[in-house]
Amino acid sequence: MRILLFFLLTLTTTHAAPPPKKILFIGNSYTAQIRQAVTGLIAASPHQDTQLEFITPGGRTLQQHLHTPKILERIATGGWDLVVLQDQSQTPALHPDAFLKSSAALHAAITAAKARTVYYETWGRRDGDTQNAPRFPTYLSMQQALSKSYRTAANRDQALLVPVGTAWQTIRTQHPALGHALYTNDGSHPSSKGALLAAACFYRAFFNASPTTIPIPYIHGLPAKEATLLKKIAAETTP
Repeated sequence: MRILLFFLLTLTTTHAAPPPKKILFIGNSYTAQIRQAVTGLIAASPHQDTQLEFITPGGRTLQQHLHTPKILERIATGGWDLVVLQDQSQTPALHPDAFLKSSAALHAAITAAKARTVYYETWGRRDGDTQNAPRFPTYLSMQQALSKSYRTAANRDQALLVPVGTAWQTIRTQHPALGHALYTNDGSHPSSKGALLAAACFYRAFFNASPTTIPIPYIHGLPAKEATLLKKIAAETTP
């Protein structure tokens, strides 16, 4: 009995990873437009000392990031605990092979830097991919393709997956009006509501803790009922 108890205590201790202290985000406008929400949510939490850095040139793909020496140098020298990867919003759906190839190379660089890779699963466009309508005529068809690629990469690399797209789909299915309001007018980028949902998903993944009790003073005009629902869905969404 004592041996079993010792084994269980050892197992628990071994797998209880400390919370991250330094996190690097690499992406584009889909990351840039949740920056305020992520920063604000963490600042209002018990993990307010966490250091965050963002590299987010508009429209950039992971392949382009991979071929940017300054980014590889930043990964190697930053002393990160986590490095978050987000590809251009269409690429993992349209070109999964290219996404998987570039993400694998970046994951290798992150691993060499003794950090852990994090994949930011993004969302399908509100009305489907109108530029590629024959392939993705609806939101759901695009979401399914995006989710498949991100999950494949995360499973391959034993990486942390932040299921923002999955939480987005839950909101769209269960609360259609709010789901529509997750987007800005372009039907692609996140509104303040979409940014809060994403930020809450990141908090849940980074710290293995619920975001539901954290205040959100940085988003003005967001009804408390909607904010509570968004954080609740994020807390309940797991990879």
